[in-house]
This record gives sequence, structure tokens and C-alpha cells, in this order.
Amino acid sequence: MNTIKMWRPGVLADTLFLWANYRDHRFQRHFHEEFAIGIIEDGCQAFAYDAKHRVDLPRGTVCLISPGMVHEGWVGAENGWTYRMFYPPAAQVGQAAEDIFGTPDVTFNSPAVDDPELHLLLQRLHQMTASRHLQGLEFETLYLAAIRMAVERHAGRRPQVVQGRHWPALRQVRDLLEERYCEPISLFELKELAGISKFHLLRQFRATYGLPPHAYLSQVRVRRASSMILAGNCLADAAAAVGFVDQAHMTHAFRRSLGYTPGMLQATRSAA
Repeated sequence: MNTIKMWRPGVLADTLFLWANYRDHRFQRHFHEEFAIGIIEDGCQAFAYDAKHRVDLPRGTVCLISPGMVHEGWVGAENGWTYRMFYPPAAQVGQAAEDIFGTPDVTFNSPAVDDPELHLLLQRLHQMTASRHLQGLEFETLYLAAIRMAVERHAGRRPQVVQGRHWPALRQVRDLLEERYCEPISLFELKELAGISKFHLLRQFRATYGLPPHAYLSQVRVRRASSMILAGNCLADAAAAVGFVDQAHMTHAFRRSLGYTPGMLQATRSAA
């Protein structure tokens, strides 16, 4: 009656991701050494913590459970509940928080909050890990955005303010994306090149060039693939040459940014 799926994506191999539908399960009192972050997608989970607080977690609830919080859970509705959870190590969340807020200390004010915007962001982040087109740079960007939103709204932290832009560093990052578009590129690598935190790199790059690095990289790949297709290369070869996972990944990027497919672009060459 209960359905559970678990996985560890390559970009966060030390983080467990879980999707589950529980119809008759009860969690005994326990705690996690890591954070437990997720969303209730359907139904309702009954939840109790610190031996005295009980809340119902209906569909739409965001779960933000800090390490060490003793809690238990059980079915809170006739049809049980469905949720998506992930369990990032405390050190990993602390590093992200230090990048953004200047301190690694994070304790959420409540283990259950009503925050539709954060719910959608966490859902997108979780679903992305199951995609065969998962791109590390885009995922890291979304992960930092989720940590920032959760900690700022529900742990009382404010991002650090950095005056001025690091123009030479930002140009170096842009040049790297233009030159090494066919290779996997990590946010860590860009951060090391720029010499500033991941969070401030993302913020300053977007303010300067209008797109975050992962979206800029996708535009470079689309541009390069378009040139190859118009030069007579087949679609699969063009996709592989510019760094897309496969032809379907390239088609998705074309549709999203240009509104037409690589095949449609190829047809204009045949008709010429």
C-alpha cells in the first residue's frame, strides 16, 4: 500500500532524495543529523515534535526540519499523504548559508510553513534531479535559490550586502562560458575563477549580463548549434558537439529560447 522511491543525483551525491506515498505508515519518534526539507504534494500528514507540539501538514505545506529536532509522523487523512523530501547534510546547508548570509548557522523557526512560492521552487528542484537532462550548473543555481528563500524567510537571516561589481571577474566567467560551452561547467569552478562567493557571483552575473550563468551557457549552446545546423551538420552531431545531453535536450532548449525546433531550422536550409 505504501510506495517509496529514493535516489541520489550525481550533482549532490551525498544528499538523499525521496518521493513517497504513505497509506498506513507511522514514523516513531526520531531525529535526523541532516536537514529534512520537502513538500506535501497530496493528502495530509499528522506531525508532532518536541514532545508537545502537534500540527497537521496538508497538501501545499513546506517541511523545514532542522537537525536534532525529535519528531514523529503518521497518517492525517483517510488517503494518507504524498510528499517529496530531500536530506542535505548540515555542513552542505551551512556552506550555502555562509556563502549567502555570512554565517553557517541555520535553525528554522518552524518545521512546517505555508509558503506557496517556496513550495513551487522545492518541487521544481526535486523533480529536476530525476531528469536525464539534469545540468549541474542549473541545478546548483536553483539549489542556492531554494536555500536562500528558505533561510531568509523562515530562519530570520538576511543576505550579505556586497558593494560594487567585480567587472574583470565577471568578464572572465562570461569568456569561459563562451569558450568552453561544450564541457560540463560547475558553479564551484566559476566561483573559483571569479574569486567571490557563489551567491554573489550569480547575483552580479545576472545583473550584468541579464541571465544567470546556466541560462547564458544554454544561449551560447543554442547559438553554436544553430550555426552548425545551418552549415549542414545533422541534428544529433550538433547536439553532441555543443554540450547538450542529447538531441531531445537541444530541442527543448531551442523551443524555450527561440520558439522553434532545430528540425524547423534545418528545414529552412533544405528549402533554400
